[in-house]
Amino acid sequence: MKAVFFSLVAVVAAGLASACSPPSSISCGYNTWSYNDLQTAIEAAQYDASIGDYPDNYPHSYYQYADEGIQLCCNSNGPYSEFPLVDNGPYYSTSDNYVSPGPDRVIYVTATGEYCATVTHTGAPTRNGFVQCY
Repeated sequence: MKAVFFSLVAVVAAGLASACSPPSSISCGYNTWSYNDLQTAIEAAQYDASIGDYPDNYPHSYYQYADEGIQLCCNSNGPYSEFPLVDNGPYYSTSDNYVSPGPDRVIYVTATGEYCATVTHTGAPTRNGFVQCY
C-alpha cells in the first residue's frame, strides 16, 4: 500500500513540476517586468479576446519555433497567445491613438490564461524572432 501511495505522489509531483507561475520579476532586454505586470497583461489579453477587441491585432497566436529555443513552462499543448508588456500597462492601442507594443511579450495558454513564458524581440537573430527572458 505504501509503495502505491508513494508512486502516486511521485506521478502527481512530476505533473505539477511541469506547470509554472509567473516569476516575481523577469528581465527582457532592457526591461524588468514584475509578477503583477505579467498577470495584468494576461488578464487584459483574455478580456480583450472575450469581447472581440484586438487592439493593434493583440492578443494573437504565438507559435513555438524550435530554432528560437523558447522553453514554455505551462502544462499544455496550446494553442498559445502572446500579448505585449508595456510600462503602466495593460497595452492598448487604437487607430486614433497608436501605441507601440514594444519588444516584450507574455506567452500564455489561450483558453486558460496559464502563464507559459516571457519573450522579447530584443537581441533576437531575426526581425520578428524572439529570445527567452530570464
